[in-house]
This record gives sequence, structure tokens and C-alpha cells, in this order.
Amino acid sequence: MHSQIPPEVWRNIFRFATFTAISLNVMDWDPYWPYARSEEAHPTKSYQSTLPTKKALTLVSRHFRELSLQYLFEVVQLFHTRNAQLLLDAILLHTTGTRSSPTRWIKYITVDLDSNDDSHLMDGVLKKIFPHCERLAAFGWEAKERLRGWMSDDASELMASIPLSITALEWHRNSLGKSFNSLRNHTALRTLRVSDVLSVARDDHAVAIPTITHLDVRTPLTCIAVSRWELPSVAHLTIDWIDEQHFDRLLGDSESRNAIRSFYIPDPLRCRSDDFPRILASMPKLETFSYDIAVNPDDQTLISPTWVGVGSHASLANIYLFCRVGMDRLKGKASFLTIRDFFFGHLKPLTTRHVPLTIGIMDAQVVFEQGDFLDKGYDAEGKQRFFDDLSANLTSPVVNVIVKWKGLFPPKVFCAVVIVFASKVVPHGLPFAKFYCAHASKENIGVESDDL
Repeated sequence: MHSQIPPEVWRNIFRFATFTAISLNVMDWDPYWPYARSEEAHPTKSYQSTLPTKKALTLVSRHFRELSLQYLFEVVQLFHTRNAQLLLDAILLHTTGTRSSPTRWIKYITVDLDSNDDSHLMDGVLKKIFPHCERLAAFGWEAKERLRGWMSDDASELMASIPLSITALEWHRNSLGKSFNSLRNHTALRTLRVSDVLSVARDDHAVAIPTITHLDVRTPLTCIAVSRWELPSVAHLTIDWIDEQHFDRLLGDSESRNAIRSFYIPDPLRCRSDDFPRILASMPKLETFSYDIAVNPDDQTLISPTWVGVGSHASLANIYLFCRVGMDRLKGKASFLTIRDFFFGHLKPLTTRHVPLTIGIMDAQVVFEQGDFLDKGYDAEGKQRFFDDLSANLTSPVVNVIVKWKGLFPPKVFCAVVIVFASKVVPHGLPFAKFYCAHASKENIGVESDDL
């Protein structure tokens, strides 16, 4: 029966069923990108969860294998050097016939190296793999190994060997700044996320990456190192720690300052509140400002009024607060009124502004889940009413406050949506429905292969 379905429809089915959410393709699945640092994706979309489905698809039939192989190799995650060597062996086995080589499908490679593995050995294998990956879109590295020496940097050669086709690079590995010098040649590169970067010599400062538009910098020492780089095109900035001196250095000229459109700082307490108004004012075309907030009704002074006193910024149109709640912090303490008063006190300097502004209180589900709101009738089924009432209580004539909880897209709901799509395209929707219900319930897809 599956022969009646066009190949392009099957490919779309396989693409949705095997979609793997990783940090390198965050723009495809996180609704808050690029205005916040992404949390982990839903477990059903992780590499470990989708890989069995990808493998099972290739075993259903020769037709399915031909259509689904591209999704099997689309995301490659390497935990050990031996895994990288197996991939290299498979690539070399097909070097004479490019149509059958797995490299034609590889879009993302991530290395999450085991602490017992040697990064130097992994570097050697990757440098042999990269020349074959002409369609690589992004590369990421996560390592627990420390820098070998202050004046040596084993990452320089590996960085230079990364294909010029990448648009995103994630680098969480102890390295010297000079490792990134070669990235000036990567003209397609737009997104850079870095941590554990050291700056100990002039070579570490002379880094220029003119094409980067999305920059995410973690750890204080990395923030200091990156502040010396030349990054004139950054429009969306996420940074862990700043002070006025290093921020001025990062955005050294008016061209860089005028380019910034969104700014997100995960932990505002790392920044001196008296520095912050001047830092925001230095970005004249800033449109969106985001930060994390610890929801604690017992402490209204965690962030001083000067921190949120940014209502005078002429171009600012959106502010997003991402709720973060400590374990059991709200248990037995929170009511609807205490939560309302907490946010009202925090946002008061903004609600008096005379220019239209939208404030989003995001991830509010963590507040609802840890609080006790039965006193006002907000049981589990009244979650949406809780958010709507909170929004209505905080909104002013000029400032619109939207309270949102991060809604997940459960696999069974996803199944229903795609079945509707199938009924419009395919005369017989039942095989399609069985395929997706099997995926949603984590059953082996091979069980349904006779019906496909």
C-alpha cells in the first residue's frame, strides 16, 4: 500500500517522526530562540530517543531504507574516539561512490567526549572526517578535559579544518582565544556559542569574525576574552557576565552598538545594577531585552528598581522575564495574590512608562507547579485561567503583560495533527496513523511494518 504514497510525502513523514532536537538546530524547535538560552528539549526528541526509530525505519523495506537513510545520518553524536573512527571507516569505504557515502547526509556533528577519552586523538580522527563533510551545517564540542598548557592550544588545527559550510559552532572546551582566528574564513558562520576560552597573549585578542550575528558567551573568563574580539555584526547577544568596561570593549564602535537587536543575560545578579542602565543605553536600537528572574515572594529586593528601570529606552519594545524557581521555594508560601504582588512590585517602574511595551512572563508553569493556589480555585485544570488572571492584573493601559507557560507538543497530539494532514494528501490514512501512533507510544516501528 505504501507504493501509492509519493516519496516526498514519505520523506516528510520520516522527517517529522525522527526529528532530533539538539542545541545546534535550536532555531528549529525552541519558540524562545534567540531571546533566551534554550533549556533541554523534550526527552522524546533527544538523540538517544530518536536513533532507534531511525534505525528501525531502514529495516522495514528497501524502499524505506532508501528514503530514510538521510535522516539516520543527519545528526551524528560522538561520545568516544572509537565512534568517530567507525564513522571514518564507513566514509572511506564509500569514497569511490559519493552517492552512497553517508557524508552527503551529515548536517550536524556533536562531540560530547567522555572524560576518559583523549581530545587529541579525537581531533586527529575529526580532521580526517571533515574534508568529506561538504554539507555540514553545524559542529559542536563538549569536553571535560583541561587545557594541556598555557602556551599550547591543540584546538587550533581542528578549528581550521572545520568545513567552511557551517552556519553554527558550539565550543565548550578549554581553549585559547587564538584557536578562533581561522573562523574569519568561515563566511557562512552566523551563530557562535562558546565557554572556557582563555586569553593569555596578544594572539588571543586578535580574533575577528565579521559574519557572526548570534553570540552566546558563557563563564566570566570567556566573557573577558571575547570582549577583545572584533564582532561587528552581532545582532542577538547572550552573555553570562558583564561590566561596563568589558561591554564597552565588546561593542567598541557605533556600528557594533547599532547592530544589537536583542540582549539576554541569564543571571542578572552577576551584573552590577548601577552599570546596567548605561549598558542598555549604549545599544540605541535594542528591541528585545530578556533575563531570568528567581520568583521568591519573600525577597522583593533581589533586583533593584534600577535594574528594570529601562522604560526610557526609546527603541525597546519587548521585555521577557524567564521564571526560575528553586526547589520547594514556593511550597506552602505562594498564593495568587503573593505572586501577583511579587511581579507587580518588580515591574512597577515599567508599568508607568508612556511608550507602548510588551512584557512576557515566560516559563510561568514552574511557578504554578510549585505553588499552592487552591485558595482561589486554581486547581490543575485551572492553570490557563491562573495565567490569564495574572496577565490581566499586571497589564496597564500602555504596557501589555503576557503570561505564558512553555507548552510541550506531546507526541500523541503531534500524531493527530499529522493524521489530519495525511487525510488530505493520501486516500488511505490508516497506515499513516498506525505508523505515527507507534512512534508516539515508543513502540518498535517494525511491529507495524506489515501494514505500511
